[in-house]
Amino acid sequence: MARRFPQHQIRPVTPLDGTWDFAFLGDADPDQVDLAALGFDDVMAVPGCYDATPKYAGRRGLAAYRTRVRTSAGLQRLVFGAVQHWCRVYWNGELIREHAGGFTRFWAETESADGEAEVVVLVDNRFDERSPLHMEHFDWYAYGGISRGVELHRLEPLHIDGLKIDTLSVAERRVQVRIDYTGVQAGPAALGIECDGRAVSTETVDLDASGSVTRTLDIPWLAAWSSDEPRLSTLTVTLGEDDMSERFGLREVATANGRITVNGEPVRLLGVNRHEAHPQFGHAQPEALLVNDVQQLQDLGANFVRGSHYPLDPLFLDLCDEAGIMVWCESIGWQYPVEHLTDPAFVEAQLAHIEAMCAAAQNHPSIILWGILNECPSWSEEGYPVYAALLGRLRELDPHRPVTYAAINAHDDKCFDLVDVVSANTYPGWYFGDVPGIPAELDRISAHVDALGFADKPLIISEIGAGAVPGWNDSHGSLWTEDYQAELLTTVVDHVMDGQDRISGLAIWVLGDFKTSELRRLALTRPRGVNDKGIIDEYRRPKQAFRAVRERFRRKG
Repeated sequence: MARRFPQHQIRPVTPLDGTWDFAFLGDADPDQVDLAALGFDDVMAVPGCYDATPKYAGRRGLAAYRTRVRTSAGLQRLVFGAVQHWCRVYWNGELIREHAGGFTRFWAETESADGEAEVVVLVDNRFDERSPLHMEHFDWYAYGGISRGVELHRLEPLHIDGLKIDTLSVAERRVQVRIDYTGVQAGPAALGIECDGRAVSTETVDLDASGSVTRTLDIPWLAAWSSDEPRLSTLTVTLGEDDMSERFGLREVATANGRITVNGEPVRLLGVNRHEAHPQFGHAQPEALLVNDVQQLQDLGANFVRGSHYPLDPLFLDLCDEAGIMVWCESIGWQYPVEHLTDPAFVEAQLAHIEAMCAAAQNHPSIILWGILNECPSWSEEGYPVYAALLGRLRELDPHRPVTYAAINAHDDKCFDLVDVVSANTYPGWYFGDVPGIPAELDRISAHVDALGFADKPLIISEIGAGAVPGWNDSHGSLWTEDYQAELLTTVVDHVMDGQDRISGLAIWVLGDFKTSELRRLALTRPRGVNDKGIIDEYRRPKQAFRAVRERFRRKG
């Protein structure tokens, strides 16, 4: 998988990205598929989304991918960056893993002899009970396929499963490292830790068969990470005959006096929401596209991006780490109905999804906020215990970052007491009201949050914007024109930056246009079948609003 640093120097890792054999099976029941009888009559890029390609555009159903790999005897781990939405993984015809959820990393393991092995992956992009987190009504097109990279790892009997690096003190240059491992039996093993190529510790540790080892380290040469100076370090752990590296930044995130702070300094967040979507590639994000998006964020003058509405590509996060762009990373969700939100199977799936999200992204210093459940029933009594459970689990997994969610109606919300940062989606001047009324509506939200007793919590306007069909204008400055979008967003930005001092973060909806659901009731409200609220279009061409926002964001400081 594409990353900005190597994660292994000792462990044998074989990238499996490329062109795989492919068969579209349509309405087939996965339980009835005979692998031996499959006819692979086509090919498909991995990573890629099959329903973004010309031949299978918009088609929902089961698909089969196949590749062959050379192996040496021992334990094999197939690592998938993401598969949309549901899949089964087979090794030489044997089922070794089933996974649902999309946008999160997972792996499948098996023992293998020397020689060649056949890997088959059944992938399903349909909306059904197999994948309870994906729903057809979402306001984005849910593409299907092996959407992120695939690797084959040859594992030692004792191997590292993950590293978690937490900053304990910037002033003391102190971090805590947790090493998660799996072995076959208890006993001693050599443990070595390096940072930036310099030895930090070497010891022999007594291990259980599986578990974790935690060490607190003072590393005097570490330099603090911030948005202005995004300095990074790489920590490498060797355990027995295995190794793993993770990149991190020394920084502390907190809230104080209605502001988010990084290393004790208050920050004002100015940025956008961003979908990982493209008409030709779907949710698969070529490296050039990720670099392009970060460059456009920098050109905009943004210091903040919200991942909408699912976990982000690790390479994009690597690039944000380097660029000093602060990130809100959230679990998948968009306007789940109350009855879905309160289904125990859904809650269990969300909890597993959150755990996978944190495991994959927890070491990125750019991530300053964890989020859940965009625009879901936080206004309902039934939703409250679900929000409490999911936010509580986030805090257990990572007590070092604030948690939040984007409320669909701040005036009726019932869960703000559960978060560290209050976040509100609102569309004055678009779904209600007019452009001159925007400052008053933003002030009304601020006053309401404070009146609830949360004046000490930072407030983010997590979505606000207007649609604009690319290139469309008229003499009236009507809805859907670039003129109207630019006027609305300049009004928003001017008020947030200069007209008040309560709102500490702004995420414009949205960076780029993107294809939406094909449900008729939604498509009829989206010209071109696209959510046109981007300040660039789906091919990354700037609209008038991009230039207007850029002029203002670049004045910050």
